[in-house]
Amino acid sequence: MVAYDYIVCGFGCAGISLVRHILDSPLKEKKILVVDVDSKTLNDRTWCYWAEEPATFHPKSAPLKYWDKLKITKNNDTNYKGLESLKYFHIKSSDFYKEAFESLKSFDNITFLQDEIEDVSALNDHTAEVTLKNHGVFTCEKAFTSIPTSKVVGKNIIKQVFVGWEVYTDSEVFETDAATFMHFDTESNQSNDFFYILPFSKNQALVEFTTYTKGSVEEKEMDNYILKYLQKNYPNSSFEIKQKEKGSIPMSTIPFVNKNNFDSIIYMGTLGGCTKASTGFTFYNIQKHCTEIVQHLTLEKPLHSHFLKKHQRFNFYDNILLNIVSKWPNELPEIFWLMFSKNKASLILKFLNEETSFLEELSILMRLRFNIFIKSLLQYERH
Repeated sequence: MVAYDYIVCGFGCAGISLVRHILDSPLKEKKILVVDVDSKTLNDRTWCYWAEEPATFHPKSAPLKYWDKLKITKNNDTNYKGLESLKYFHIKSSDFYKEAFESLKSFDNITFLQDEIEDVSALNDHTAEVTLKNHGVFTCEKAFTSIPTSKVVGKNIIKQVFVGWEVYTDSEVFETDAATFMHFDTESNQSNDFFYILPFSKNQALVEFTTYTKGSVEEKEMDNYILKYLQKNYPNSSFEIKQKEKGSIPMSTIPFVNKNNFDSIIYMGTLGGCTKASTGFTFYNIQKHCTEIVQHLTLEKPLHSHFLKKHQRFNFYDNILLNIVSKWPNELPEIFWLMFSKNKASLILKFLNEETSFLEELSILMRLRFNIFIKSLLQYERH
C-alpha cells in the first residue's frame, strides 16, 4: 500500500486549481498523487468568471479573451451593461489542462495516474484511503475529491442542462464587444430556457442552449433548438460546427454529500458547495475554496469537508429563486431582465459572487417586483 501526503481525486477545474495553489505555497514539496479517468487533452469545457484582473492560474500561454460588456435580451428588447472595472474572462479547458500538466513537469513529488476511482474512505482524522480500479489502494493524510460516488445525496434536484456549439460562419454576424449572458428567445416550449453566446470574433462564437429541469433532455432535441436559433437570428449566413460541449450542473443549496465523521476527506468543486445554486457558476468559488484550503493546511488549522466561508442568507436567496424555477418558471426572464436593467452590472455580479453587504442586497431587491418573491416565500421549500 503506497502512502502520500495528499491524493487529489479528479483533475478537472477543482483538482487542477488545488494542485496549482499547493505548488504555489509552502506546501509545494508535499508528496501528491493526482488521479483522473481521463487523459485531459480535449477541450471539453468552457469556464467564465468576472474580475478586474485575470485569475492567478488563468492560462498564460493562450490568448487572453474577455468582454467588458454583457447583454441580456428578452423578446425584442436588449439591454447592454458595461462592467466598469470588471471584465468577463473566458478559459478553454484544453488550455487549462495543458498548462497544468506543464507546471507538474518540474515537480518530481507529483504523480499522475489515469485510472478510475472506485472509493474514497476516511479511516480517521489523519488518514484516508483511495481505491483505484487498476492500481489498487493508496493511503494519504488528506484526500481531496470532486468525483461523484454512490455517497452523493439529493438525486431529485433541479439541474441546469446545456449544449454548446462553437461555430464558424461564412459572414461576419456576431457582435464582438459584448457576451450574451441570457437571450430569452427560445425555440423550445419553456419560456425560461435561454441562449448564451460568447463571440470570439465576428464569424466565430460559442452558442449555447440552457434549460432548467429535474428530468433529462435529449441532446438531439437541444441541438435542434440551437439550429433553429441560428437560422432565425442569422438567416443569411451558413455555419460550420467546430466543437461541441455539453453538461448538467446540479442546482441545490443542500450538500451533495453527508458530512464525514473524519476530516481526512475534503470535497471540492460542486461536491464541496462551490457551484452557485441559482446560476451554476463555479470557477471563481473554486479559486476561493482552494485558497482557503491551502491557508488552512499551511497554518495546520482544521479543515471542514465542505465549502468553508458561506453566508447562509445567500442560500436563502438561492432557494427563493430555485423555488420560482420549480413552480413558476415563466417568471424567470422578467426577474433576470429587471435585475440587470435596474442595477449596475458590477453590483449584480458582486451579488452573484456572494460578496455584497446586506444593504447592497436590499438595494437590488427593492428594484424588483415583490409579488413573485412573496409568493415563493409563502410556499418556501429548500432545493
